[in-house]
Amino acid sequence: MKSLITILLALLLIVPLNAQSPFPNAVDPNYFNGGVGMTWIDGRPYTTVSLTPEFTFGKFGLGLRLELLFDNQDNFKFRTTGWEDASAIARSIRYARYGQKGNPVYIRLGSLVAATIGHGFIMWQYSNEANYDNRKFGAVLDLDFDYVGIETGVSDLGNIQLYGGRLYVRPLFSLKVPILSNLEFGGTAVTDQNPDGNKETDDGVTEWGVDVGLPLVKSEVFKTVLYFDYAKFTDFGEGKVAGINVGFPNIAGVFDLDIRFERRWLGDQFMPSYFNTLYELERNLPNGLDKKSRLAEMKASKGVFGLLGGQVAGLFRLAGSYQQQDGISHSGILHLEARLMDVIPDVRFIAYYDKTNIETFEDARTLDIFSQAVMELGYVAYGFLMVSLRYRWNFIETSPGVYTPQERIEPVVSFVYEF
Repeated sequence: MKSLITILLALLLIVPLNAQSPFPNAVDPNYFNGGVGMTWIDGRPYTTVSLTPEFTFGKFGLGLRLELLFDNQDNFKFRTTGWEDASAIARSIRYARYGQKGNPVYIRLGSLVAATIGHGFIMWQYSNEANYDNRKFGAVLDLDFDYVGIETGVSDLGNIQLYGGRLYVRPLFSLKVPILSNLEFGGTAVTDQNPDGNKETDDGVTEWGVDVGLPLVKSEVFKTVLYFDYAKFTDFGEGKVAGINVGFPNIAGVFDLDIRFERRWLGDQFMPSYFNTLYELERNLPNGLDKKSRLAEMKASKGVFGLLGGQVAGLFRLAGSYQQQDGISHSGILHLEARLMDVIPDVRFIAYYDKTNIETFEDARTLDIFSQAVMELGYVAYGFLMVSLRYRWNFIETSPGVYTPQERIEPVVSFVYEF
């Protein structure tokens, strides 16, 4: 297992890195993907039937996910995990959207992947799919009216616990003065009303903040933004961040590049980007490892955050981000991502790796309760026929507060058609 992650990290680190966030305006493809394969979950084999088409019609996009597992060792009995209630039907709709993040109107229902509010100091690349067998059906609504705008997010419409939003204004927009007209002030609040899933306990977490951003350059081919954020937990500490974001969103229509650097000043009992990619796994860990317990133990520190990413002609997208607090043990948080499509003819490779609680490089490459790994390697063998191997590793909640590791290994023969 460790060797697999070592190989994955090596593949991601030998090339320039990028993150999902550098591609807010990427256009989803139209394709039909379906197949029959095998899935091993904790060493137990299942026959898998899946359909995962995606469709794009102008500003509209729709992604479906129908995945049925049958137990090979129990007369092909249907695996009911994840299908216990009516929400399973909603989860079959992976997403429906209008527009893209950063557009004047952006609406997304279903899966939330890399959901970020504002500059990300409170919510950064949050995912409601981290617990794969308990995926949620969320919603995002963003509106930008030039002078004023909002960003919102709800993790699960069927059980509203985690939600938040940001209201921002551009008071000088009507002056049409270069640079100053784009000056932006914002206020954000995000709350999780019930992290442990027990309504009898009072363990809610709420964080609010204010921010200011000044785009120095804002064009279709180059952008530079300076920003400053302040955030505070209602029952815990506060923190501040100053950052710069430099990007080349569209160079000759084939190349994107995004660079971000932040310096952070964090007080006692404060974590930056508290609602992040692995939050759904961290919110209710056992034995005092849950995120709120770790938040209460955080000491004041200074830290840094860096991101570097880009894509070329849709052939590959590569991403990496890392944050660490000065003098605070196990404060490292790593995100790596790669997507290579036909760089080698007919070969497709997708990989994600997220890890928190990092102290050493050994921690970064070791799978434990603070990590998640996803990888798929596919080969278009003939026409629309693709043979692929999928691998997923993460911890799952087997009973309230009890987590066990789960590996999913899926060889798949699928039909893929882009149109």
